[in-house]
Amino acid sequence: MSPARNIALGTVLIMAGLSACASGSDTPAPPVSTSTVTMGTVTTGVSATITSTQPGATILAEPPAETSEPAAEDGACPYLSDDNVADINGQRTGTTQLVEVSPHPICLFYRTDGGFLASVRVIQADTPQAAVAAVNSHVPIENSNPANQPPGWTGGSMVTDTGSVYAVSKGPIAVVAESNQQQSIKGRQLVVATVGALGL
Repeated sequence: MSPARNIALGTVLIMAGLSACASGSDTPAPPVSTSTVTMGTVTTGVSATITSTQPGATILAEPPAETSEPAAEDGACPYLSDDNVADINGQRTGTTQLVEVSPHPICLFYRTDGGFLASVRVIQADTPQAAVAAVNSHVPIENSNPANQPPGWTGGSMVTDTGSVYAVSKGPIAVVAESNQQQSIKGRQLVVATVGALGL
């Protein structure tokens, strides 16, 4: 797992100044941006321009300022058990850590040798447009494949040098899963299980 990917494990939504424009509309979108949590420090993880997965909409973003968030601590994920994650990812789990953010903690799963296994985060945005922006910061539309699972959720999936990412949104909620396996089905199954467990 590269340092860059390790940093991306704890992404949360932080409201910051952002403007958006939809094709044929002068109505600005609500403020939204994403940032990245790593052991108590948040570093920005959003590009200057994010293209929406919703046809005809482009969201223009400025990177947010750095902020502080809780450090990851050992604990049990409240919406995915270690056994469930091991079955989905095909590897035994070791330590599980939580980053306590709202509305649900980010769950970080590690292998028995201490290496990264998977992560899942739930993002509560103010609007559906903001949730789409959060998804696009993880799976940019130009580099990802369309995703539509669970039913009613939309977003994208992509394979990376160190694994895969699956991110979808529905209304103002986004769910993002990362796996050390280069198979997007792993992230999809993690997201489906999370949505089901939380009744989203």
